[in-house]
Amino acid sequence: MSDEGTAAPIFVGIGGDSGSGKSTLVAAFYDLLGADRITTICLDDYHSLDRRERALIGVTPLNPRANNFALMEEQLWALKRGESISKPVYDHTDGTFKKPEHVEPNEVVIVQGLHPFLLPGIRHAFDLKVWLDPDTDLRITWKLQRDVAKRGYNEAQVRAEIEARREDAEQHIQPQRAEADLVVRFYSPDSDSPAPATDHLNVRLTQRHSMPQLDFEHGLDNGTTLRLHNDVDDDDGRRSDVIDIDGRISAEDAARVEDAVWSHASDLHHHLHRLRQKELGSYDEPHGRRHSDPLGLTQLILAHRILSAQKSLLVRVKADDYAAMSHQLTPPRAGTLEMHS
Repeated sequence: MSDEGTAAPIFVGIGGDSGSGKSTLVAAFYDLLGADRITTICLDDYHSLDRRERALIGVTPLNPRANNFALMEEQLWALKRGESISKPVYDHTDGTFKKPEHVEPNEVVIVQGLHPFLLPGIRHAFDLKVWLDPDTDLRITWKLQRDVAKRGYNEAQVRAEIEARREDAEQHIQPQRAEADLVVRFYSPDSDSPAPATDHLNVRLTQRHSMPQLDFEHGLDNGTTLRLHNDVDDDDGRRSDVIDIDGRISAEDAARVEDAVWSHASDLHHHLHRLRQKELGSYDEPHGRRHSDPLGLTQLILAHRILSAQKSLLVRVKADDYAAMSHQLTPPRAGTLEMHS
């Protein structure tokens, strides 16, 4: 990324509590944008304590004390300047640290984790800030499925961990939602069924006025399975535009919406890889891969948002220009955590 004429990477932060679906949401971006154009960073790699050490002192990974924010801030801003880093690696299978890995920034840098927006010195690095905020019962179901199937826990251990993390989640994780440009909320269409199959979940995309409205959005509203609400107060008291996608949306309506997004995107982003409807919205369930049209629409709209950040939010400069403006790309040191009440 340091060669003459290379553009600054687009920096995207995707945050949310454990089990909120960050990796599932990001998975489609590799196909939509191309894997060679994306660098992904998992903020779990910046834990300062391994699993055994956390257990010894009684601290959860959600607690800022268990994370190396100084190194996180230093390395993220290095990537934003187009520099490579030697990133630590945390292994969830055994809770230990492995050999650091060399990381180069590509055109899009996606940073996902528990604390992307906690500190202003890190938060200000992002061109687009996304927060995942699924219903609590749904998130717990997803966390149980993932941690039992992929991380070697049993259900009782996962539930005990969720309870142990509750206070830290309320104090350090959930308040970050207010800092996001876009909040993605998956929820059940039926209040009597808090955790249905993911392919039938409703989705609400809350787009704060910190981001521009995209031209195609007005044409998506069909008054039933997809609705657009302009300039409303959101759950954090911020003025926002809201896109509601009904979990019962038909494949035909979902295809119509996807065509509208693709038509608009192709005018702006000729290098966005067009995928078939069934290639978006794929996710893992205990009994195999499933498909969700609401998830696919969310992934497509977010991919468009990422490239729109490139068009409208960033000043594209040559690498040599960074030397002259490095003071603008180096945040002031945050001596203390900015805590939320």
